[in-house]
Amino acid sequence: MRILITGAGEVGYLIASELYADHDVTVIDKDPAACARLQDMDVKVLQGNSANARLLIMAGINKADIVAAVTGNDEVNVITCIIASHLGVRQTIARVSNPEYIDQPVQDRKEIGISYMICPELAMAEDLARSLYFPSMLLDRELAGGKVELIEFKVTEEMPLQGPVGEVKVNLPDGCKIMAINRKGNISIPIDGDLIMSDDHLFLLCDPKSLPELRRMLHEESSPHKALIVGGGMVGFYLASRLEKMGLDVKLIEVKTERCIEIADKLSSTMILNGDGTDISLLREEGAEYMDVVFAVTGLDEKNLLCSLLAKQLGAKKILSRVNRNDYIKLFELVGVDRAVSPGQVTADAVLQRVSGGEEVITLSDERMELVDFIAKAGAKIIGKSVSKELPKDSMVGMILRDGKPMMPDEGFKVKEGDRVFVMSMPEVVSKVKKLFVS
Repeated sequence: MRILITGAGEVGYLIASELYADHDVTVIDKDPAACARLQDMDVKVLQGNSANARLLIMAGINKADIVAAVTGNDEVNVITCIIASHLGVRQTIARVSNPEYIDQPVQDRKEIGISYMICPELAMAEDLARSLYFPSMLLDRELAGGKVELIEFKVTEEMPLQGPVGEVKVNLPDGCKIMAINRKGNISIPIDGDLIMSDDHLFLLCDPKSLPELRRMLHEESSPHKALIVGGGMVGFYLASRLEKMGLDVKLIEVKTERCIEIADKLSSTMILNGDGTDISLLREEGAEYMDVVFAVTGLDEKNLLCSLLAKQLGAKKILSRVNRNDYIKLFELVGVDRAVSPGQVTADAVLQRVSGGEEVITLSDERMELVDFIAKAGAKIIGKSVSKELPKDSMVGMILRDGKPMMPDEGFKVKEGDRVFVMSMPEVVSKVKKLFVS
């Protein structure tokens, strides 16, 4: 496909890096440094304002199959998509943050020529809020319209999960499969002989019906109920709104007095505190050590890291942090943050899902592993064959949806046309996996 990306910031860069190997990609950005960052990729790069119709035509917009407008300017993104729609582009995606334009993580705006609007702040807040199903959970992503869930949680001493993978997986509830292990920032696809240890992060693909049984197995019947949010920007505000609806006791610390007043009028039950989230005396005073979860979501990576470390030192049970630079994710998790989330990565995943025609694309832990939902199309090489045997090294099949029903494939399970196959793989072999599923 021909894909035009406007904006080569964190989101645009991540999208281009995922797509250029299999598609004809063109990127526009007015920042010379952002353009130079793309020089190692096989993409066409144009420097300039992406809202300029002449530049868009020069970039081949009238021949594009998809336009993803992901600059940091809402209005430029909207204008770009409207121009693209008028020129006949069949799918347009706009990154938009202004709450006057969008009130859900992803919305369609086909009436004005935009296939999808994606809000990074709302998408990130939703991603963070969904991690509170049980205390050790760090990630919970719904896939295939809620028929499959990808979860991540931290192994504790009390859980019956330590030991060889082959032994542990036998004891898991039906409908759950271990897909990856993250140990201090090093993520891998497990084999039966690998050991699961305390403090490891496990990624599981699950049938949603199995989650209550998994929760009981982990001895985590309760849900978190006390949360502290540091940062009252858009992410912090959206997150507080979401946690209020979930019935949590929420405190929010924001350094700007004007912003505190603004959000206090919109949040009905959140306690708003005007102060610095890196002030340890304030954190102590507000009971950070008794919090089930602390979210550090200011716009500054350094501040989020310091706040996270202070909260962890005080004894908060779970620390989730925003990180704006994707290459900082591993650093944050290496020094003790339970999970670091990049709004750029969350947004890029949402865009990639739409670009791939409804298939899920989730990047785990700083671009070092991907979960992709492939659809077995008519004439695909994989049809009639055992997916477990056909997959290349550094990849693993997780779950298969057949006629809308989740199934755990065994060694002899053969793929049929229309099956949706969830595969975990290292980035360097994703293209090999894709070739098995295209007609």
